[in-house]
Amino acid sequence: MTLLHYYYLGFIFINYAKYLLALKCYECDGMIFNSSLTIDNIPSPTKDDCKIVSAELTCSVRIGWYKDRATEVYYGADTPLPIDSVVVKTERKVTTWSGEYETRRFIIYNCKAMNSTPCNTVENAKRAIASTTFPTEDQIDKFDSLIVPTTDFDGRSCLNYTNATDCRDINLVSCQQCVGIIEYSERQETCATCPANKATMNFFDYETTFFLTNRTHLDVIRLGCRKHGACNSIENINKIKDTLITDFDFGKFYYSTATLTKSNSITIILMFIIGFFYSNESRYMFI
Repeated sequence: MTLLHYYYLGFIFINYAKYLLALKCYECDGMIFNSSLTIDNIPSPTKDDCKIVSAELTCSVRIGWYKDRATEVYYGADTPLPIDSVVVKTERKVTTWSGEYETRRFIIYNCKAMNSTPCNTVENAKRAIASTTFPTEDQIDKFDSLIVPTTDFDGRSCLNYTNATDCRDINLVSCQQCVGIIEYSERQETCATCPANKATMNFFDYETTFFLTNRTHLDVIRLGCRKHGACNSIENINKIKDTLITDFDFGKFYYSTATLTKSNSITIILMFIIGFFYSNESRYMFI
């Protein structure tokens, strides 16, 4: 075997090793369906629809349920969300000029990418769906009066208070909507203001991040309204929190890191064998 052959084999081994060590995720463009998908018919990332890509850190799969029973499914890499988490979000909005209300729901499963097989599988998406219980339509509709469109708006009636590190300043000259945001962490952070913006819709959304490793959660509620009388008050946001809680069954989801640990161990052993073989072949080549 010539020197060129040895270098060629070494090149193959090195690139194969890089492939083994690369973190992998499924990636698919958003798949839109004209029906409300359930756990029984969520699509898998197939060869025609998706590809396996390299990731920096995480993989995710997102399912969104929209108006007229439409559903979107998206598989991707490096979504900026906490590792090993399920993010659940309920949105309610009304267009100010038409008065048309719409509810949207989302479940996003985000996992630490592995170098064996992608973790953003349809099986894990189904676990997230099966473990989640959204608030009902009747519960959500109770707050329609809070975000009802109005033509009579005075920014001076908005609550102006913050203890958050990031909150836009009130601007009574050009604000068109009261805004309230509360993050229910150990230190409850509140941002209530009337920033400079163009309000094309009133809304509220309730987002909960469920952390799978320690079975805790974090709630964030956002509210944009034009109703007179401090509609963005802490009291109103707390009512949304108390009424529209999303339940998540950690036991049903069943999360384990055993597979990840095993796959990493196998990869390290395989890399050691490849490196040992190549170093010996190189040594014999120059004897």
